[in-house]
Amino acid sequence: MNVIHLLFSRGFGGMERYAWRTASAMAEHGHQVIFLRRAHTPLAAALRGANMPGDEWNPLNYVDLPAMLRLRAMVKKTGARVVHVHHSADLGLAAPALWRMPGVKLVFSDYMWSPRPKTDRYHRLEYGRVDHLIVAAEPLRQNAAANLPIPPERIAVIPYGLDTARFDPARAARGTFRSQWGIAPDRPLAGVISRLDPHKGQRHVIEAAPEILRAVPGAVITLVGDETPEMAGEIRPELERMVKERGLESSVIFTGGVEDTAPVLADLDVYLLATDSETFSLGLLEAMAMGRACAGSDSGGTPHMLEGGELGLLFEPKNPAALAGAVIRLLKDPALRATLGERARRRVEEVYDQRRVFERINRIYEA
Repeated sequence: MNVIHLLFSRGFGGMERYAWRTASAMAEHGHQVIFLRRAHTPLAAALRGANMPGDEWNPLNYVDLPAMLRLRAMVKKTGARVVHVHHSADLGLAAPALWRMPGVKLVFSDYMWSPRPKTDRYHRLEYGRVDHLIVAAEPLRQNAAANLPIPPERIAVIPYGLDTARFDPARAARGTFRSQWGIAPDRPLAGVISRLDPHKGQRHVIEAAPEILRAVPGAVITLVGDETPEMAGEIRPELERMVKERGLESSVIFTGGVEDTAPVLADLDVYLLATDSETFSLGLLEAMAMGRACAGSDSGGTPHMLEGGELGLLFEPKNPAALAGAVIRLLKDPALRATLGERARRRVEEVYDQRRVFERINRIYEA
């Protein structure tokens, strides 16, 4: 089956990486996959490096008539049976492009919360063209059913899939990340792996750091990730200023982005998800798979992923004192870290193994 994947995002975070992973998995299932992406972006470079067939465009978000006509022509030329969209901005291009093409099915993977009902005529027409809406968790399904003009029977809950062999604590080579950054093996290490962005909570982590260090002397906090492309040159200097003002230069480390998060996770004692609100965090899922002790803000989809605190500690969002308390508790209690990490790993194996997950997406394609 010929399938077109569509993602014109400028970033290269969890959404972009997972869309790439999904497209690759569908190609492995035997589909002829074409991936349309924005030119001059990290995603485009990664897809070229992986020899993923496709094309690079620079459309306007939501409404771009030439891009709609170009997509429609490509669908006809390739004989695509499925168009799979990964961002709501691109849905505004794909839905009109497929007008009066009932033989082409539109699949939309929605990674975001809808903050309010979308009941206007524009959104009714847009979502009325969606044949299957895929969301990663039950809270997202409830949100979509309440706020999006799409029949509930068209909404499928399919969690993110993960390569549990790649993210496997039993196979992990430990010490590489610590050695690279000069962190001694016996120093407690907590880390955030996320793009540098105001919504990702690195500011709260820095505000919490003095309390963490008073309780756990010698601890190190690492902030792994590049800036959001639209904010390049703005966020990291501000965060570095906060670190300097608090005299934390020897305890808070900025590493920039990494291609492979597994070696980082292997060396962490605590994985920290400090976002104000996260729908479903691929980074948290990777940490759970690696058997790391996790602490996350009690908002969005994180409580669902950590099963109300059974698989990791939850703390009040935007509250540095609560964040510090969770990190301190984990750093001081190796037995608790081990218990939570083991539970999280088992849950990932049971629910999030990519072989099961991608087979479910393939069944939607085949249907």
